[in-house]
Amino acid sequence: MNIIGKNSLSLYIAYVMYFIFILFICHFVYDLIAQLILWYKYNTGSTVFSNTFILSKDIGWEKNQWTLPIDNHLKFRINYPFTKTEVNSGLYPAVFMIIHNLIGLMYCSLFFFFSYKFFKEMTSEVIFNKKAISWLRKLGFLNLLLAVLGIFELSNFNDSSGIIILTRVFIGIFGMIMLFIVEFFKKGIELQNENDLTI
Repeated sequence: MNIIGKNSLSLYIAYVMYFIFILFICHFVYDLIAQLILWYKYNTGSTVFSNTFILSKDIGWEKNQWTLPIDNHLKFRINYPFTKTEVNSGLYPAVFMIIHNLIGLMYCSLFFFFSYKFFKEMTSEVIFNKKAISWLRKLGFLNLLLAVLGIFELSNFNDSSGIIILTRVFIGIFGMIMLFIVEFFKKGIELQNENDLTI
């Protein structure tokens, strides 16, 4: 099986990327709706969807050295519909954490969508094409944007966990590598056009 071209590995990778994109975008929309419902419950005292969108001081967290100091704080818990399986939980209202989670879900959604579009373009007979370059460029800039947002987040919210810093650096480097690959693709298009003119 070929890696690129029609009926190649790229086509199957594209379908996998599209499936993962659908999962993430559904998760993003669900989390956004859930946060709006929690906001409504917080402001009105409503008990709507009380088993799915929980707003309470006790949301089932295990009592330990980390949870005991925040035992009397209001917390939220979002479950998958009709289950007790947790999607997300945290202190409420923690606007920064909610925005952080939504940005993370949106990033993952866009990452897999752009990847899907790129791999789909790799199934074309013309390997070096402008659409593939465009999607790869978007993917590179998306990673750089998240890295910059991560640095802003670290500098403004004093979150200096080693793994978080390393993740931001990795995402930024990944974005730069993509932009270098874009330049490689551009050179490929130039050589391809020169070759076509020679023929």
